[in-house]
Amino acid sequence: MKTKIIKGKPTEEELEEIVTLLDQDGLIVFPTDTVYGLACNCYSKKGIEKIFQVKKRDHKKPINVLTDSLEKIKEIAYVSAKEEELIEKYMPGALTVILDKKENIPGILTAELNTVGVRIPKDDIALEILRRVPYPLATTSVNESGESAGIQLSDFQKLLEGKVEIMIDGGPSKLQVASTIIRVENNQIKVLREGSLKIEE
Repeated sequence: MKTKIIKGKPTEEELEEIVTLLDQDGLIVFPTDTVYGLACNCYSKKGIEKIFQVKKRDHKKPINVLTDSLEKIKEIAYVSAKEEELIEKYMPGALTVILDKKENIPGILTAELNTVGVRIPKDDIALEILRRVPYPLATTSVNESGESAGIQLSDFQKLLEGKVEIMIDGGPSKLQVASTIIRVENNQIKVLREGSLKIEE
């Protein structure tokens, strides 16, 4: 397989190609506001397994999902009033919220946990792709597990050549730091990882 590189914003034809690929268990790499993401259809066990292989990632580590709307988040997870408030205030943006998952998403995605991390990224290319597909995308940073996350194409192009079908080069990521991860428990916000969105915010 030869990896196709798309420079800048994908054309209408390229977007159709990306959607077809995602519908058929394929993998793409696309820019987000934080770091680059390696992604597939969140319902595709085959695609998720490929992500684990490409990243040499431990199956005990869950993969988060990216999407473009609260409606799509609610298709895969239960959202409380407090969580909805946080999503509406900080997304699109560099915040990942850990939610109780619904049964329709495969266990391989969440490492058999009862939760799933969700985020709406603040990046035009990412959002355009996420709008085009009727499902969220299982998305993880582009790097081998344990290595630093890719913030521009040159960081990972050689590593992923021939392993993913399409890579989109959107230039260097704006924030260049992974998202902040939180969980709401008993209406209190618990910070699991501080990233580019600072706790004070």
